[in-house]
Amino acid sequence: MKLLILFGPPAVGKLTVAEILEKQTDFKLFHNHMITDGLMKIFGANSPSEDKLSRLIREAVIGEAAEAGIDLIFTYVWNFLLPKGKNNIDAYKAQYESRGGEVIFVELDASREVRMNRAEDPERYKIKPNTVNADDIAGYVHDRFTSPTPFYFPENYFKIDTNDKSPQQVADEILNLNIL
Repeated sequence: MKLLILFGPPAVGKLTVAEILEKQTDFKLFHNHMITDGLMKIFGANSPSEDKLSRLIREAVIGEAAEAGIDLIFTYVWNFLLPKGKNNIDAYKAQYESRGGEVIFVELDASREVRMNRAEDPERYKIKPNTVNADDIAGYVHDRFTSPTPFYFPENYFKIDTNDKSPQQVADEILNLNIL
């Protein structure tokens, strides 16, 4: 049983690639907006309640998936400037590893300009109504979404530049790593 944590900055292509991988493998998809959008509607974005509950619910879902032996793809925007991101990932990783599972990290990256263009696609907002837009991306400090070198878990870590690749090409690259 495996947990694929597909992470990267907003509008890098995580969900689109994850949807392709779900169709081409036996993995189930648990994307971050499945939880956060509902909580934001009730408590507001980045409120203490939204933050607390999203962490608790994600951990519970990932734990249940591990208990059931489900291969899972989890998408995540990881802010490396805040310790809570690493703490969350450590908890999700422990859920699978404590049950004999393997955790794989794939980081997707793209330039700010490419991500700003992708953020303007209206299809994004059909699936993720509370997602960021191009103006949000323009205002972000890019380094906060870039993993440290070396990465925390180098033995199961892969990084893919998505600038000039279609989502299918990125999914194919992940599949060709023979990690799923």
